[in-house]
Amino acid sequence: MYSTGADGPEQPDRAIELRQGTAQRFRNTDLPLEKLWMYYYGIGGDIDEMSLDAYLHEALDIPAAQVGLIAAAMTEMTEMTEGDSI
Repeated sequence: MYSTGADGPEQPDRAIELRQGTAQRFRNTDLPLEKLWMYYYGIGGDIDEMSLDAYLHEALDIPAAQVGLIAAAMTEMTEMTEGDSI
């Protein structure tokens, strides 16, 4: 059974695409997992650090809302890091 989100049941292909994109994006950054998890948790994320690690290694599916929070955390942290280097 697929989880129901704001847009109705999540489609498996879309979930896979989101997971792969987020995982690839994480691999392309210098963000430490622990710092990403702390930031993500601080903005309302509710999966633990081990689950986040599994998700980012494409070994765990999580709800789309949590994927959005992970993506937001990565974006915000990347912007802060880029702002520090200027």
